[in-house]
Amino acid sequence: MRNYVSAAAAAAVAAWALSLAAAQPAAPVRGIWIYPPESTDVIPSVMRMISPAALNTVVVPVFYDGRVIYPSRIFPQHPAYAGSDPAALFIQETHRRGLRAFAAVDVLYWQSSGDPSPAVVNHSQWLERTPEGRVIGDESGKPGAFVSPCEARVKSLLVELASELAARYDFDGLVLDYARFSQLDFLGYADADRKLYLAQQRTDPLDIDPLGYATPENMALDFVRWQEQQITAVAQAMAEAFKRAKPQAMIVAVVEPGYYADRMANPVRQSWRSWLSQGWVGAVAPRGLEYRDQATTRTQLQTASGVDRPPVVALIERRVGLAAKPQMAVVTALGLRGFILWGRDSLEERRAILRELGAY
Repeated sequence: MRNYVSAAAAAAVAAWALSLAAAQPAAPVRGIWIYPPESTDVIPSVMRMISPAALNTVVVPVFYDGRVIYPSRIFPQHPAYAGSDPAALFIQETHRRGLRAFAAVDVLYWQSSGDPSPAVVNHSQWLERTPEGRVIGDESGKPGAFVSPCEARVKSLLVELASELAARYDFDGLVLDYARFSQLDFLGYADADRKLYLAQQRTDPLDIDPLGYATPENMALDFVRWQEQQITAVAQAMAEAFKRAKPQAMIVAVVEPGYYADRMANPVRQSWRSWLSQGWVGAVAPRGLEYRDQATTRTQLQTASGVDRPPVVALIERRVGLAAKPQMAVVTALGLRGFILWGRDSLEERRAILRELGAY
């Protein structure tokens, strides 16, 4: 006699299985950050070099300089990739090797030192400015531009971008980079910022001393918090749009670890501690730290985050006198959420890291 299981019971079992799977902690990230080569034909050979390095994740920048690497209905495609789709090929090559693929996006930094992007050229009103009206980037002496989180169209385009990525590609995670302002000078004085703050607080930001010397400190701190909220709103909306289509995806935010040492004097306006406490970010990747030993690293992370065991994915760079493998060992010993080997956009740095890991 056959045993028939009711549809309701089957659904209950399936729901239980899904909840059990969701409760399992994800494997620690053992990743590498790789910009797609201009010739997509070499992507399979790049992945073949990564496979022997005992890594499990590839982080692929898909949106930078105001352009995407894939054919999109939201943003223009980088000319180097016209007629191809590096995002699809990277996912294909990672998944067939049992690796994860994370998409990385430069949230508010739409122009680095490269050629001006169409979004920046055609929409100068979106660009963030200093109190003196200057447009600045994040590298001293080089051109660059951030966009205003208060521009409604900027936010809607970024949310559409996150939704498009999640719907079109099988990425396993999303890395939010540059969800902040420049480190070089104070931003937040674009017309959109000034108009919105004036409407909400009845004060023009130009009338506030950002350091609190010429105006009351509480007034300056209110403006700092307001700027943090505007940046948070954009990054959170992107994360939530991505998670709606990919509930199991991991969201990682690249953060400035020293921000809370002096919020008023630090112009990046990145309130990343709140992102963790609110739960829409799964882990943070502090920029610029050296993982030399367990005690120092533990103290640095606790001081930066304000908690004993922050969920951290380390960004590891090779430095003079400090190779990648010893830093990886510190990360593992501390039980962090993993690491991402960050060779920036230098092919030689990536090759040096992979050689160190025995991939050559």
